[in-house]
Amino acid sequence: MKRILLISSAHTGAGHKSISDSLTEQFSTMPDIEVQTIDGFELLGRAGVNGSKQYNNMLRRTPAVYNKAWRFTMAHPPRLTAAVHLCNRRFRKCLRSFHPDLILTVHSLFNSVITQMLKRYGLDLPVVVLQADLVDIHSTWCNPDAYMTICPTQEAYESSIRQGMPPERLKIMGFPVRERFSAAARKAYEKDYDPSRPLRCLLMSGGEGSGGLGTYAEAILSETDAEVTVLCGHNKRLYNHLEKSLCRRYGGRVSVSGFVTDVEQAMLHNDVLIARGSPNTLFEAVTVNIPVIMTGPLPEQEKGNPGLMTGHRLGVICNSPKDVPQLIRSLLSDDAARLKEIREAQRAFRSEENARNIAVYIAGLAEPRDYTL
Repeated sequence: MKRILLISSAHTGAGHKSISDSLTEQFSTMPDIEVQTIDGFELLGRAGVNGSKQYNNMLRRTPAVYNKAWRFTMAHPPRLTAAVHLCNRRFRKCLRSFHPDLILTVHSLFNSVITQMLKRYGLDLPVVVLQADLVDIHSTWCNPDAYMTICPTQEAYESSIRQGMPPERLKIMGFPVRERFSAAARKAYEKDYDPSRPLRCLLMSGGEGSGGLGTYAEAILSETDAEVTVLCGHNKRLYNHLEKSLCRRYGGRVSVSGFVTDVEQAMLHNDVLIARGSPNTLFEAVTVNIPVIMTGPLPEQEKGNPGLMTGHRLGVICNSPKDVPQLIRSLLSDDAARLKEIREAQRAFRSEENARNIAVYIAGLAEPRDYTL
């Protein structure tokens, strides 16, 4: 039996957990692999967990502060000496109890912390880093001491090279999505938009929801004949507001839901996804083959995502709610030629097997090791 310790994060956005879930789903099908997933912030103690829970609030309420911190740490990579000290006891205990043969990290903060602690212990355990960003790779993702760093895109690979990562420590393997999105993509037939019915628009902004959803929905409903589905995530206040304001005015043309567990089915049912540029949402949409209208503003780490999407013709950009009706009309012009082009580009770009391929590769790097602490 080969053991893999997967270090993720439960509270700093939903993306890290989605990536972890996509891989553990695949590892669970391998009889010789045992995986233990831990929240890296738990290694820091109660203060670390409490701090990680403030991530979403900071991103929503003080994005300028977050972006400034991102840029500063990009230019001045943190040494994380304090984090190493705080994690030491709990990490050592984890190694003793689980005895992993390989460590996989999907959160950039812990990449250097883990390799520094392993050096302290004199342990030669392979550490694999899986980057969770698409284009603008932060310095904390680039750790030459890691055995291998998996890049989701060519753009991420090139960004890592510019930051001094040795090419032999990098491998491009695509972005992993959860199996239910891949399964939905495999079962779905390739269909073009039927102009005899209204366009179906899906609006969403991750598990936490976003106040901007209502403004985009209002613009679409008031200036086009499109039908709108809004997913508000865990944002109950937004859900209550939109249900009252939109459903009363537009009736059956709009549907408002809270957090759902079958987003892939909503994607299959609709013709266009309107969402901000988070990596997981974008690649889940591409996998399911629904054209994307990306909205802003985006945090610093996602600023290159719109260029990735337009460069590969996977979606279009909309900078303001007032522009979305005209953008929709342009997508539908000439017998919806632009929509067809985006869907064709997505089918050529996507791979339903990214998570499987990454899991198989990582499993192949793990070998049973005999060591003591």
